[in-house]
Amino acid sequence: MPCIRYTDQYMITLLTATNISKITRRYLSSQSAERSCSILSLAGMRIVVTGSRRATELAHLISNFGGTPKIIATVGFEINQRVSKEIEDFINKIVEKKIDYIIFMTGPGVYLLMSAARCLGLEKILVEALNQITIIICRSFKSKYALADHGIKTDIIPQDNTAEGIARALNNYSVYNKNVAILWPGSDSSVLRQELLKSGAQVVECSIYTYSHELKEDAAKVLKTMGFNYKSPHQAKVVEFIEEITKGFFDAITFTSPPAVFEFFKIAEQYHLKESLQQSLNQDIIVVAVGPSTEKALAENRVKVDVMPKVYKMGPMVKALSDYVIQTKANKGKIQSKSNFPI
Repeated sequence: MPCIRYTDQYMITLLTATNISKITRRYLSSQSAERSCSILSLAGMRIVVTGSRRATELAHLISNFGGTPKIIATVGFEINQRVSKEIEDFINKIVEKKIDYIIFMTGPGVYLLMSAARCLGLEKILVEALNQITIIICRSFKSKYALADHGIKTDIIPQDNTAEGIARALNNYSVYNKNVAILWPGSDSSVLRQELLKSGAQVVECSIYTYSHELKEDAAKVLKTMGFNYKSPHQAKVVEFIEEITKGFFDAITFTSPPAVFEFFKIAEQYHLKESLQQSLNQDIIVVAVGPSTEKALAENRVKVDVMPKVYKMGPMVKALSDYVIQTKANKGKIQSKSNFPI
């Protein structure tokens, strides 16, 4: 997509919001004795990091606890060039003030919508129209920061940063006979759609990019501009990692999004490794999910989650894994490494 550029201020805001040291301080700075006990609780453990967009940050957090992270980039990112008419129609409905509520699921989605509007010569009008919409909902702070960079307010961010969390937050509002727009990322949620329809809303949807096994060049530029140190997936390496998992080379695995789960198992199935992978994850490895939607994606692939944080973010997720390991040691004595691979 042409005409893509962004301001340095947004990059600064985003990087500040995801700053690793701040995340670590927020969730680890209790009493010094507790911190000393937990900070190396993952020592000697080899931990798989799936996903792509913030895998490097998560790996850094794991290292802070003494663990040895290994990144498997599983999610690619592809801009939907062929749905430009769909995007244009979506923008026009906003500009023509036919939308009462709008839901933004991701930061990149906001970025690409604004880039498309800029190319159509409608960016200024779109910003004005968005600021006149009754309610703007962002799934997480990343979407909020992207909107704020354009001077657009956010009214609601659900405590549970999932489609289900958005549906629950909207229970406090009347959407009956209202036009509710949703800008989806590479996947959508039938739960959110059905809840809105059940409440009598008219749902307007648009998907501006999709997930894939590879990172397209135009999508890579988008993520780089947004400040993400993105790891591009390589299918052969994913297969190699899956084989190592089934051989017991790792102690834990983290999943931070449903697409990371689905793409991971899609590759495993393609290479006839899904059954052995499921068995290894259910019997030999600590499985960690960042939140309920990711846990649900794993359940759909018949994998039980061992650890999930109360706050659905990366920092609390690593802390929850640390607490799980410490508690297991307290109950059963010293944890023996599950991996057969020399650390």
